[in-house]
Parts: sequence; C-alpha cells; structure tokens
Amino acid sequence: MSPGDIGSEALGTEDLVLEGLGIVIAPFGNRLASDIGLLAEAARQEGYNHILRIAEEWSAGTNRFERRGESLLGAHDRGRMIGVGGMTVEPTRADWLRMRRFYVSQPYRGKGIGRRLAERLLEHARAFTPVVTVHAGSDDARRFWQAMGFQPLTGESYTHSLRLA
Repeated sequence: MSPGDIGSEALGTEDLVLEGLGIVIAPFGNRLASDIGLLAEAARQEGYNHILRIAEEWSAGTNRFERRGESLLGAHDRGRMIGVGGMTVEPTRADWLRMRRFYVSQPYRGKGIGRRLAERLLEHARAFTPVVTVHAGSDDARRFWQAMGFQPLTGESYTHSLRLA
C-alpha cells in the first residue's frame, strides 16, 4: 500500500506512526491494498460483512472514496493491514459526510487505533462539512462513537451525528 490520490489532498500523504506501537495509518492509493481480503475475512468471522463490501464496491466501481470530502484510510502493522476506516458523502444529505467501513482487528483493539483513524478522518472532514454521521451497528460501536463525541439520534438512516463547528 502506498499513499495515493484518493482523499490524500486534505489528509496529506504522510504516514502516521502511533507512538510506541509502530502502527502506520495512511490513505489508500488509487487501488486497494492486497490484504483487504484478509481483513475482510477476520471481520466476517466476527459476524461483520462491511469490510468485504469495500472490496466489492471498489471492484464494481460503485464506491472508491473519491467524491468530494471522501477518503479511505488503512492501519498497518509491519505492512499487514489491521484496520480500516472511511468517510463518504452522507446518502441523505449531500452537504454532510458519513464515517463508514470502520474495523480494527481484534488483537489491536483498545490501543487507540480506531480512535486515531476516526480523528484523522474528522480532521479531514472539517474542510468539507459541518456534520458527520455514522451508523453504529453494535453496542460496542455505539459506545465508541459516543466516546468520540457523536450524539445518538433516532428516526434517521444513521444512528449518531457530530457537529464539527
């Protein structure tokens, strides 16, 4: 994986090494990292299919995280993908963005990797939108997004939102 074009203008192409862990977080280039399939399989074994959708949508050309404000970040440990997080246009509000396709491998949870992926995408989003949404699909995800400052909602296609301004 090498940093590339998709969303890299505002995010920059410099890798981020989390202190003390040797974890590198960087934007995807204009192609998916080859080990997205391994990460998707780990997620599937936990009952999550949303990472497989990244590869499927990318292959079909329906979502390559390349519209205004969108980006896809990967987290790597010694070259092996251990996490992913993305930002796309919110389907119900073209002027908002949505956090999506977040996943960190089980052995790496609780080390701040998901938080840093989210923080980096939120930093990026500030240049494009006043609001970011997320659809939390589990109790763990709800707790995570609320700890990140997202407010719970009901009656929407997303479960939480965060006002950036």
